[in-house]
Amino acid sequence: MLLHMPLGSIYSLRQSLERFSRLPIIEVENREPLQQGFIFSLPPGRSATFSRGVIEVDAGIPDRPLSTINHLFKSAAQNYYDRVIGVILTGLLRDGTEGLRAVHEAGGLTMVQDPREAEYEDMPSNAMEGLPVTFCLNVAEIGSALELLVRRTARFETGLAVAVRTLRDRAALLVRLIDQSSRNPGTREFLSNELTSLRREVQSIDELVKASLVKHA
Repeated sequence: MLLHMPLGSIYSLRQSLERFSRLPIIEVENREPLQQGFIFSLPPGRSATFSRGVIEVDAGIPDRPLSTINHLFKSAAQNYYDRVIGVILTGLLRDGTEGLRAVHEAGGLTMVQDPREAEYEDMPSNAMEGLPVTFCLNVAEIGSALELLVRRTARFETGLAVAVRTLRDRAALLVRLIDQSSRNPGTREFLSNELTSLRREVQSIDELVKASLVKHA
């Protein structure tokens, strides 16, 4: 992740991200090997390049951080082609537009925050004027959209499968708790009600999946 910040700024992107994400965050000071399941943040005012599975902070320091996002996206597109998803959020001026164009031309996906809700609409608006952006979403939708879209190029258990498995595991745990709560009738009743509700949720998901399969058959 990259933000437009003055060089030497003490702003910590990591501290902000840690409030909202459970993924480990690596601050790239020089170069780091890319790893699945991590967030990489860059120093204020700097950009980076990708090469052979490594992200490396640029040695050169730009006079103004007005093309750092373009540079980052172009490097990602040159190295990872259609596996890239470029995302532009709120911001001033035009940085990111040409970078998203490189991502688009390499076969990757492009995404912007809906300018109507952005604090500063310049960057997402300019991107949408300059190229056919794949997705325009509210910021609250972007995280979930990315979680779904990364499945295009990697094998992950689907979100629905995870949800069903999690519910079934929870139901199995509730059964064990109920079996061991005979000495506490109030707790046993509470757990039994929870199990009944959970089974209804699992049934609703199963019915939803079946209806969707019929609809798209």
